Amino acid sequence: MNYFIFIPHMNIGGVEKSFLTLSDQLIDKGNKVTIVTLNQNKNSLNQNDRIEIISLNTSRSILSLFKLSKMLNEKKPDILISAQYYANIVAILSSVISKYKPKTILSERLHLSSTLKQYNLLKKLLLKFLVKMTYRNADLIYGNSDSVCEDLKKNYINESAKVIKILNPSSSKNIIKLSEEEVADTWISKSSEPIILYVGRLSFQKDIPTLLKTFEIITNELNSKLLIVGDGPQRKLVEEFKLNNPEIGNQIKLIGYSKNPYKFFKYSKVFLLTSLYEGLPNVLIESQILGTPIVATNSPGGTTEVLEGGRSGLLANVKDIQELSEKTLRILKEENISKELKENMDFSARRFEPSIVTEYLISEIKKLFNN
Repeated sequence: MNYFIFIPHMNIGGVEKSFLTLSDQLIDKGNKVTIVTLNQNKNSLNQNDRIEIISLNTSRSILSLFKLSKMLNEKKPDILISAQYYANIVAILSSVISKYKPKTILSERLHLSSTLKQYNLLKKLLLKFLVKMTYRNADLIYGNSDSVCEDLKKNYINESAKVIKILNPSSSKNIIKLSEEEVADTWISKSSEPIILYVGRLSFQKDIPTLLKTFEIITNELNSKLLIVGDGPQRKLVEEFKLNNPEIGNQIKLIGYSKNPYKFFKYSKVFLLTSLYEGLPNVLIESQILGTPIVATNSPGGTTEVLEGGRSGLLANVKDIQELSEKTLRILKEENISKELKENMDFSARRFEPSIVTEYLISEIKKLFNN
C-alpha cells in the first residue's frame, strides 16, 4: 500500500510524533509512506530517511488545497490520512476536486467542541459547517479517545457514520533510550528540592496560568521547583510571572523547546498537566512509560482515559488550582501514593504499543477495500 499522510506542520507536538511512529510501523509492514506538509522547518521531527517528506511550500492549510489535489493526481496513493480538523477539511476538498480518488481517512486528535470554543462566533460557525459538510465524505474517521469519538458522533457526524477509536501509538523502546541522556544543568540534575515537570506547547489549550498558580500554592507549602519544557504563545506569561513573583522566580526554570524532553523525566517527582481540553495527550502516555507520577485536569478529551479514571494518575477539576496543588502535594509527600501510581502506570502504558495500534488500523483499512 502507498500511504499519503497529510500533516500541516512537522513541528514538536504529539500529533507529529504519533504519525512518525505510525509511519515507521507501516513501513516495517511493507508499505510506502509519504508525509505531506505545508512547509518544513528547522524543528522538523523527521530523522528517518525511510519516510519521504514533501513540502507544499505554503503557509496555511487552505492555501494547499489545489497543490494537494494535484499531488494526488500525480502520485496516486492508495490511502490518504490526515490529522486535525483544518487538515481534514482540506484533505476531503482536495480529494473531491482531484480526478484520482484515494481512500480517505480522517484522524481527529482533539475534542473538537472544546477546541472550537477558542474562536469567535463567525469562525466557529464556519468551521462547524465545514466539518459537517466534509467529514461525511470520508471513507473512515477515527478519534484517539472515547470522548473525542463521542463528540464527533454527537455534534458533527451522522450517528450511522463509521467512527472508530484508535489510540495514539507511543514507542516505549525509543522513549526509554532517549530518557537515559544526562542533563548537565545542575539546577535540574543536582536539585535537593523535588521537581515538578511540565512538557508541552505553551498555548491557551494547556492553561499555563493555572499551571503557574498551582505551583505557587505548592511551593508555599513545600519547597519545590517547576521545570517547564516547551515553547509557544504563552511563553511571555511564564516570563512575566517570574518577574512579578521574585520570591519564587528562581524556583521556576523555562528552557523552551528541547529535541529530547524525555531526559528530564528521571529528575522529576511529578508531571503536571493543567489542560482545558485534550485529544489523547501523548505526554501522559510518555510519562507513564518513564514512570513519573501524574496529576492532570479531568478535561474534555482523552486524559481520563489515559489515566484510567484516576487509577494510573491523579485527576483534578479544570482550573481548580486548590485541588491540583493538593493532589500534587500528596504525591510529593506520600511515598505509598507514588509507588502505587508507578505500578499502575506500567500496565496502562502497554495499551499504546505501536505494533498493536498499527495492526488495528490496517485491519480497518483492509475492510475499506473488501467492501
